[in-house]
Amino acid sequence: MRNTLGIGRCPARARRGRRRPWACRALVALLAMTPAAPASADPDGRNLVYVTNYADGTISVIDDAAGRVVRTFRVGGSPGRIAAGPDGRRLYVTDFVAGKLSVIDTVTGAVAAAVPVGRAPFGVALSPDGRRAYVTDFSGGLSVVDTATDTHIGTVDTGVTPVEVALSPDGRHAYVTDFLSGSVAVIDTATEAVVDTIVLSSGLWGAQVSPDGRWLYVAELKRSVVNVIDIATGEPIAGLDTGKSPRFITFSPDGARAYVSSAYLDTVSVIDTAALKVVAVIEVGDGPRGVASTPDGSRLYVANQISDTVSVVDAATDTVVATIAAGDQPLGVVIARRPAATGGVPVSRPVHSGAGRNPGTVTGRERHTAATGAHVRAVRRDSRALCAVDVSSRRLLRRRDAPPGGLHGRRATASRSSIRRSAQSAHSRCMALKRSPHSRASRP
Repeated sequence: MRNTLGIGRCPARARRGRRRPWACRALVALLAMTPAAPASADPDGRNLVYVTNYADGTISVIDDAAGRVVRTFRVGGSPGRIAAGPDGRRLYVTDFVAGKLSVIDTVTGAVAAAVPVGRAPFGVALSPDGRRAYVTDFSGGLSVVDTATDTHIGTVDTGVTPVEVALSPDGRHAYVTDFLSGSVAVIDTATEAVVDTIVLSSGLWGAQVSPDGRWLYVAELKRSVVNVIDIATGEPIAGLDTGKSPRFITFSPDGARAYVSSAYLDTVSVIDTAALKVVAVIEVGDGPRGVASTPDGSRLYVANQISDTVSVVDAATDTVVATIAAGDQPLGVVIARRPAATGGVPVSRPVHSGAGRNPGTVTGRERHTAATGAHVRAVRRDSRALCAVDVSSRRLLRRRDAPPGGLHGRRATASRSSIRRSAQSAHSRCMALKRSPHSRASRP
């Protein structure tokens, strides 16, 4: 299925069918040549960052204190938007392709439940007490899920094409954006009924309520603005230019700033919520989508869907301080407390998404060395690996460390700097390929 939003039913399969001719081989480098993220302000390092990877059916788990991927959950399907339970033990992930809400146990990494929630579930939000999950269905309606029993208990008719759902801090109201009608449905969560409708214009996308519950921020794709709505009156008071194709919105914990990702400009705009103006623009990775702030407000994590990375932003300086390799098409991101019972849980090895991947992507084995260095991999036109070089040691990787497809050649003799330059050049070509209009069409 492909609709006006350019969302494909089988994005990974579509990408594999669009291989471009390469002269002979191409070098693919991992974006791990950046400094590690700064230590967490939390002395116990209790924050974990969960990133959904839409195309390879995984969730990357980043340790906020260590600044690296420490686990990878294989959940299957096409994981999209994500929310976390109050205790950090469960994740709630929408699957646009399979029509379900996946419930993930963060201790074991297993899928604890799969709840049918319509034909095309998109956005998800959790009530403050964690008892209800609200899921928008792009084919129509807002699904209500009882998280105690993991069952679908009701559907609210909110419009033609619901996209995102945002909850008030007290959980009494839900706000659902509708892409085609250009309206926001206001829902009383106690009665599960629409009590008001805020009319804006078509092309609405992300939404978020300020921490004090006074303001609703709504991203509008077609006019490329963020609407600021006074919740008390239901009237828009400002339309802020945050760059082409604003997608996700999040607030700093104190509500002083709002952050908006621009998918086409590869930026995150910083809004001063008191002055109602953009005060900074941060260049991140390619195709930023999900944005999340740490509980202390010191850092942002931005999922870059095209470059397959997560940017770590220092909120004090509005600069990117680290870039972490994620899975294939990272989309949603949420930060949660580390579960209390994590002792003895083994660290999961990253996984490969299967045979036939586009040669312009990075395998799970390549991500496995992200903490110490980068790989450079030579690939034939049929995507089989010819060789793989460890940048930090300037050695060819052993056969058992190679990506599927084989590993051949002798010990590398090139200098580390020349390998780095080759890797960066190849990565630029890879990113140019991913930026093609056909490639963008399969990304939600």
